[in-house]
Amino acid sequence: MYNKFIFFHNNKIYYYIIGGYCLLASLGFYFYSNIGNYEERLKNLLLSQTISGVENASTNIIGRMLGESPKFVYENLINRTLREKNENRISDLLNDDILSVYVLYLKEKQLFYLFDASKEDRGEVNELYGPAQEYLFEQARQNKKTKIFTQPSIDELGFTLVKPIINNNRTIAFLVLDYKESSLATLSSLLNTSVTTLIYAIAFSLLTLLLFISYMFRIQYIKHQMYRNPLTNTLNRVYLTDNYDKIDFKAYYIALVDLDFFKRVNNLYGQRNGDKILISIIRRITTLLKDEDKLIQYGGEEFLLLIAKKGMSEHLFKHLLEDIRALIEATNFQVKSDRFSLTISIGALLQTELEKSLQDAIHKADTALYKSKHNGRNCVSYFDLTQPERIYRENLKEMIESDKLVCYYQPIKRLKDRTLHHYEALLRIEDGDSVIFPDRILPAIEDSYLYSYLTKKIIDYNIKILRMDTQMRISINLSADDLINDSIISLLSQNSDLSTRIYIEILETKSIDYKRVERSIQKLKLLGFKICIDDFGSGYSNLNHLLNLSIDYLKIDGSIIKEILHDKRAYSIVKTFSLFSQENNIEVIAEFIDNQEIIDVLVGFGIDYGQGFYFSQAKPYIDLEHHKK
Repeated sequence: MYNKFIFFHNNKIYYYIIGGYCLLASLGFYFYSNIGNYEERLKNLLLSQTISGVENASTNIIGRMLGESPKFVYENLINRTLREKNENRISDLLNDDILSVYVLYLKEKQLFYLFDASKEDRGEVNELYGPAQEYLFEQARQNKKTKIFTQPSIDELGFTLVKPIINNNRTIAFLVLDYKESSLATLSSLLNTSVTTLIYAIAFSLLTLLLFISYMFRIQYIKHQMYRNPLTNTLNRVYLTDNYDKIDFKAYYIALVDLDFFKRVNNLYGQRNGDKILISIIRRITTLLKDEDKLIQYGGEEFLLLIAKKGMSEHLFKHLLEDIRALIEATNFQVKSDRFSLTISIGALLQTELEKSLQDAIHKADTALYKSKHNGRNCVSYFDLTQPERIYRENLKEMIESDKLVCYYQPIKRLKDRTLHHYEALLRIEDGDSVIFPDRILPAIEDSYLYSYLTKKIIDYNIKILRMDTQMRISINLSADDLINDSIISLLSQNSDLSTRIYIEILETKSIDYKRVERSIQKLKLLGFKICIDDFGSGYSNLNHLLNLSIDYLKIDGSIIKEILHDKRAYSIVKTFSLFSQENNIEVIAEFIDNQEIIDVLVGFGIDYGQGFYFSQAKPYIDLEHHKK
């Protein structure tokens, strides 16, 4: 599917541009190779322009002469007075460029002088005239049109004008004007300049056009390369971002493909080996695709498939997706001596023509992918308009995109004196009189593009609060996946002037790419942000993981804190966490504090900060105590 000519395959207009340029270049070469013919034509054109004024005047003179002498030749031959009168008439045509002017008549296919008004070397009446280009006179007689010819063999002559004198639709004589050599030299110089200028203009135009086309190709090819993974030649997310409005998505079926539990491969074998496996999977998938199809790396291990509908029925499309799923499942991958298999989950949308935008179509394919994951993975699911979860998810999407998303703020205080340290921003959606909490929001959108979109909306919401209230300090919750999302890191970097008042709380989950997360943490810390591990002690967290991350705060999970008065294990865990943190210069925050006795134990452990209903529940910004003051 992908080869070195894919740039031109996807941009066929460039074939026409190259073809058009080759045609222009061929015409330029043809013109140059036939320059002699064009030069002669141009010379005649310039000569015609030069004698146009004289020819108009001569036409008037001929008209007057014929009007006075219906038998023009005969009357001029026998009447000397008439000849002299006509000689005076044509002498008016003499100027600095014209050497001689005379009238010839035809007799038995030969030419004789009728009268001559030349200043020098005048011909006598009935004197035989022997021109070098006799055939041109014959052409002028037959065509009854003016002829011009050069006189290279006669000194002092440049060119000659032969104008037929016509009476009763028959050529009876010729008015001849001989131009000086200097006039032809001037004309030739003008002609040479014109031809040379024309040749240079054509060459310059072709060269300029070639440079422009080359520059345009280069710019477009660089952009083309920017859109592709150099190892697989597949499209990347940048291509999708730049071309959302240009892609005719209704001409495609849309599917999202996600590799099941691929983070385990990265964690077990390392990022480099994981990338090699990804490349192998991509190449296998592309063997089943057509040239018109598009495979876009939508996320780290998630791919967007745009399958052209042309020649592909819904039935064949479903077979294709099942073939892709089965191909990956049947493939054995090997890293060093380990051999293992992988599976993929696929979500697809068939009726793309019903959607308003590509983003909406992808969202519905993502909803189907969510269904595949919750059905045990390694399967293909299709977007179902009757699906209740989809309806709820669609409603969530609309509420997130509107102004219904808000944050409530719960204070984090110093345990010894209960002074405010900062607030934690907690997600809420206000839908009329009801408030939707995170436990009904996050599970519905996990593993979808909406999750990162929601994160950015929360960051934007809190940035506005911080810019409005210069005394406010806020902690914002991010998942490990958020921290390896370039757009989220970029958003934080763009607002790094607020970094001393923003705390990043990382929710620890089962699968964390610690190396990538640590790289992001280092970037944020260089910008001045403080980093906290949230809910530590729950799930799969352990102290060894803390050694992999450069953090400033450790927040102990509330499920442990609320048991320290009744459970020895909880008491020992909190004490151990506190000692570890003190030895590693990490500040500790305790959650779910609901009485003074817990505070006394925590202070005894050396824990400085806490939050919980004992201090205050989460409130909207407008209800905060410091805001009211």
